[in-house]
Amino acid sequence: MEIERLCTVYLPLIKSIASRYTGRGVPFEDLVQEGILGIIEAEKRFDASKGTSFSTYAIWWIKKKILESIRNEEKQSLNALPLSEAILEVSIEKKSYGCVYLDELLHNKFLSPLEQKILKLHFREGMTLDELSRDLGIKRERVRQIKHLLIRKIKKLTED
Repeated sequence: MEIERLCTVYLPLIKSIASRYTGRGVPFEDLVQEGILGIIEAEKRFDASKGTSFSTYAIWWIKKKILESIRNEEKQSLNALPLSEAILEVSIEKKSYGCVYLDELLHNKFLSPLEQKILKLHFREGMTLDELSRDLGIKRERVRQIKHLLIRKIKKLTED
């Protein structure tokens, strides 16, 4: 099937799948575009002799491309928040505008003691996730998850 016709026929399916992933930082139109790339990839790789229908096979590729774009956007947005002490001077609204410094964040009541420790050891002292994992006695993946949540909390604190 030619690509233009393929995209036209499967556009409702692509839009349906893309709509499930809205609100994750990627605009709906971009999710649809990624879904179209998924349908094109599915068309290239589809093997009818495997006994699977094309639409079933295509759903996997559509989701894969959409999820990859969401992951890439998350990585970029996390990397867009540099957390060195010199750069982490951001204005937040209190009674008047003030600056939040790393030291203030270390004593912020919205951060748990573990988050405060990770903030200090990772962003001030430069410890890696592996070093933090050994030091704190928790798995590396858990440290990564806490770091991710910590960054989101800091973003939220600085946006309010």
